[in-house]
Amino acid sequence: MADATMTNGHEQEHGRRQFLRYGLSVASGVVVPVSLTACEQRETERQKTPIQTFVQPPLVEAKNGLLDVTLTASYFDTVLSGVHPNVRHPVSLRAYGYDAQRAGYAGPTLVVRGGDTLRIRLLNQLPENPPFRAFRDPTNYIKPNTTNLHVHGLHVSPAINEDATPPEYGDYVVDPNYGGVLPNGESRQYVHRIPNNHPAGPFYYHPQYHGSSALQVGSLMSGAIMVRGEVDDLPEMAQATELIFLFQAPYFALNPFFNDAMGVADGRLEKFLQLTQYPTGRGLKKHTRADEYSDAQPVLINGVRQPTIVMRSGEVQRWRLINTQVFNSLNLSLDGHVLKQYTADGWGSTSYIEHDDARKASGLGLHLAPGNRASVVVQADKPGTYYLRGLPVKISGGADPIVLPEDTLVKVIVVDVKHTMSIPKTPLPVSHFLAPITDDEFANNGGKKRNIIFKMTGNDALLNAQQTPGPLEQAAEVLSSLVAQAEKSYQHHKLQLQEKIVSTFGSRSRTPIYPPPPNLVPPFDIQAANTVHEIAILDAVEEWTIFNMNHLAHVFHIHVNPMYIIKVNGKPIEPYWCDTVALPTGGTSQNPSSVTFRMRFKDFTGPYILHNQRLQASDLGMIQRVTVVARG
Repeated sequence: MADATMTNGHEQEHGRRQFLRYGLSVASGVVVPVSLTACEQRETERQKTPIQTFVQPPLVEAKNGLLDVTLTASYFDTVLSGVHPNVRHPVSLRAYGYDAQRAGYAGPTLVVRGGDTLRIRLLNQLPENPPFRAFRDPTNYIKPNTTNLHVHGLHVSPAINEDATPPEYGDYVVDPNYGGVLPNGESRQYVHRIPNNHPAGPFYYHPQYHGSSALQVGSLMSGAIMVRGEVDDLPEMAQATELIFLFQAPYFALNPFFNDAMGVADGRLEKFLQLTQYPTGRGLKKHTRADEYSDAQPVLINGVRQPTIVMRSGEVQRWRLINTQVFNSLNLSLDGHVLKQYTADGWGSTSYIEHDDARKASGLGLHLAPGNRASVVVQADKPGTYYLRGLPVKISGGADPIVLPEDTLVKVIVVDVKHTMSIPKTPLPVSHFLAPITDDEFANNGGKKRNIIFKMTGNDALLNAQQTPGPLEQAAEVLSSLVAQAEKSYQHHKLQLQEKIVSTFGSRSRTPIYPPPPNLVPPFDIQAANTVHEIAILDAVEEWTIFNMNHLAHVFHIHVNPMYIIKVNGKPIEPYWCDTVALPTGGTSQNPSSVTFRMRFKDFTGPYILHNQRLQASDLGMIQRVTVVARG
């Protein structure tokens, strides 16, 4: 329980671990005081004992090889802290509930093992999409409340089993404009069969409906997935308390700025422009140039701003760190402690990468771009108060880079109760799925190389105007301009690629109309997710280089199969596995930065996507379709 002075050995440890595992109770979106959830304590004991305010998302585990859950998307009326924890704002944001539970600050954590089946029924109880006349946003499908579900990082099939009743969807997110899970009662059955050799680690789920993903994830629509494996069965791992961190940064209108600019009610996120005008989150407060970087989007952890974790001196915990933000990166460091990292995203390593207190070194901590995850082991040092910090992190290059400011994320209180535990010894067990991709394997399995270019451009007037504003204004202006430019640029490229689309998909798309007249009946042919198509052969091994032609560090994510990173900016590095990677900053058209990886197209055929995990850019068109087909 929360009282570290209790002495009833086994019962006390079991109770305490359960309390830490599930956190404070959440009832109808309200955190119940610890006195209502912890064991009975005398008043003097409660005064002496630090109170843990870290709140775990609810946890749902597979039983007998099956996890069957219903996720419900709906609006969630609650209050959220801004930059300062004690300043709370009423909000109405999209969020997930599950089974009979109402929507909350985070979706439930879904726990599975290799060989399990994960069944998720997605029920959309969001209201109808606004009428077209009231929502002229071509990049948003005019469908901000139509949704679907992506299991980020999982190596599972992206196909649809149409023979089942109802059809069973894999990690299928290439919905056409007339597809998706429609609001007001429609549902979709997702079925994910986890391979027996699936690596153990943290993954997560979120919407990926093209054009609307940033709006929905920028609310509270995400939740963790934990795949268990041999590493979790190590005695030292099993004994360590596991805490799950969903780093969130929900956007919402805050009077008077957004209301005046966009007519959005307080506490709501309804316009894509809210995410592009101030992509780092400065829209929560109107700034002058003097305090340009004083606030980024305030980061919450499982819905709580700056929670407290209580540990005992010598105690070992393992933290699962998941950056669900739609734009901002994290540079994590724990005062006076070492974060011993053993997974990059959900992909394990036999050894630890040690991240010391970065304030005393280079300032470079554990970097998590949007969509990145990590597993770390931390052992509490001597009694005292420490802070998990988001240290300053540079997300663009150039002469005047964008640097996100330092932020205090968690208070860690170590109490003077000796609790000696062991850190799991290396080498840690890792699935054979993560065997290195050698030069011979690459050469013997096709040896195909591809280049993908990430480049964000605005119109000529915008580019000329970028000589004077600061970099944050430049990024915001580019994103905002692209909303207005999307119709024109997409029309041009769609006409150019019309014949390629016909040959790829076997059917001709209509010529788009910009903007669609009010009396045009959906579907509107106005988005570019499927206009560029990469086709790969099942069991092939390929080498891709992703080029970044912008100063901004675009974030590359590809579905279904993980990447084996081998080079950065053309120079070999110590290879590692991941599924989401920040491209180096400072790229230009003349001298792009780059990341090179190898990939096995294993196990599954079907269509999926690669895209920018800074989801504003993905919704604006920085996205491509990939289809894996059987050999022959």
